Amino acid sequence: MRVRHPLIRLAPLFRASRGLLLIGVVGLVAGTALMIAGPWIVAQAIDVDLAQGDRPGLVRKALLYLVLLSAQIAVTYGSRITLEIAAQKAMLQLKEELFDHLVEHDLALHDRHPSGKLITRVQGDTEALRILFVEVILSAPADLLLFLGMFTVMWFTAPEVAWLTFSVIPPYIVLFAIFRKVAPPRFLAVRKVKAQLTGFLTEHLRAMPTLQAFDREAWANERSEELNETVFRAEAISHLHPVWYFNTVVLIRALGIVLLLWVGAGLVAAGSITVGVLVMGLGYLRQMFNPLFRLSHQLASLERARAAAIRIAELLDTPRTIADPEQPEAWPGLVDAVRLEQVGFHYTEGTPVLTDLSLAIPAGSHVGIVGATGAGKSTVLNLLLRFRDPTAGKVTVDGVDLRDIALADLRSRTGLVLQDVHLFAGTVRENLGGGDDAVIAAALATVGVEMPLDHVLLDGAANLSRGERQLLTFARALVRDPELLVLDEATSAVDPRTEARVQAALEKLQEGRTTVTVAHRLATVRGCDRIYVLGRGGIVEQGTHGQLLAAGGLYAALHELQHGEVAA
Repeated sequence: MRVRHPLIRLAPLFRASRGLLLIGVVGLVAGTALMIAGPWIVAQAIDVDLAQGDRPGLVRKALLYLVLLSAQIAVTYGSRITLEIAAQKAMLQLKEELFDHLVEHDLALHDRHPSGKLITRVQGDTEALRILFVEVILSAPADLLLFLGMFTVMWFTAPEVAWLTFSVIPPYIVLFAIFRKVAPPRFLAVRKVKAQLTGFLTEHLRAMPTLQAFDREAWANERSEELNETVFRAEAISHLHPVWYFNTVVLIRALGIVLLLWVGAGLVAAGSITVGVLVMGLGYLRQMFNPLFRLSHQLASLERARAAAIRIAELLDTPRTIADPEQPEAWPGLVDAVRLEQVGFHYTEGTPVLTDLSLAIPAGSHVGIVGATGAGKSTVLNLLLRFRDPTAGKVTVDGVDLRDIALADLRSRTGLVLQDVHLFAGTVRENLGGGDDAVIAAALATVGVEMPLDHVLLDGAANLSRGERQLLTFARALVRDPELLVLDEATSAVDPRTEARVQAALEKLQEGRTTVTVAHRLATVRGCDRIYVLGRGGIVEQGTHGQLLAAGGLYAALHELQHGEVAA
């Protein structure tokens, strides 16, 4: 899909609600027709029934007017509800598509866009589109009919005053063109600074424990006040435009009424038109400004929605670089080895993280990857699970490039435990991926967790200790019975007693299973079959714990440093 016409491209969202849309638009059109009939009935009551002293006829006209007014209110109300339902269904589908797109997209997208801004796309931008569809686009046929109907009635009834009634349209068009040119940049500026404020609040409210721990509340408050002040100034300026525009529209309407009364009174005195026709013209003039006032109020919504549609279209059009191949190869089974073959990788062009890296992870072995911060350890982890693709070389399983294997096939056979613990509000069963209760219970028992599967975790598992949360993420990886187990500082957040329990469980789990441990603490990898030490974008040392210590290189220096810190 193309970003050129972002609103048109969203039209398929309403395909499933075509019937509701038709009913809603027809209802608005019918309500508009009844609205047009009202002033005509008043004119007839004045010119015929009142002029002839026909009291019963006047009562009948009054009752007919009341019936038409009630019908117009009921029909318009029903059509609004119908259109709102259709719009809500369309926006629900759009939110689901956006969320699915974000969930399935590359990590690079989430690196570029903070979670606060993405939340604004899914929630705030879709709401702006809903308002646009209901209040502007879907109401346009009724508003157009209102103008055409009033003009037709006035032209055939009293062409002498038809031009007076609609003489206000040209100055209004000029006014609207000016407003349309100067106001949208202000509205877009408000939208931009509000998105920045939303992103700031989302990120920093989630990091409140860190802010409090480092006594940074004052800094956060100061930054929040700056952003709020920026939003205040932008909104204050943007709201001034609708004020002068709205008041000018009121002035145009007042001048139109004065002109119509002045010229119309002379025509009534001359006998060219009747009093009823003049009253009808005044009624149509007032009705004519209802959609004009509404449009003036909705221009900000229109601009917000247009900008929202562009942002949503751009987000949906952002291509995935990590995707399934057109004809994926079957998972070969981890029998030989996982290999990184002359791999290069960079996050930013011109700043390589890995250069010509080659290493092998034999099936059934336990391999450790260590190195200083920034050496590329986590990057290797990302490549193994294909969260990222190498910019040079390839990663293979038994000779098959990971890019040729379906993502679900790869990741369903890989268990991952991260240093950062991510658990969700819900039951233990839901956090461990659901499925067979016996399998889940066995995974919990393996890591030594005694917890009911229906035990409810609070948001972020705040009702558990850090060690318990880490153990649950370990059990979550084991539920899948992975062929490849990837551990990223898996025991760094647990106390020594819990770490010993986890290490004991790991020894059983690693039998017949290929394990990769990414670690800063060398004690975590000392029992590995082979340890790779990363530095300068590649492997600087490799061997067992004993061999690397005996070599007296970087690994030995890191070991001495850590041992010295512990001893101190």
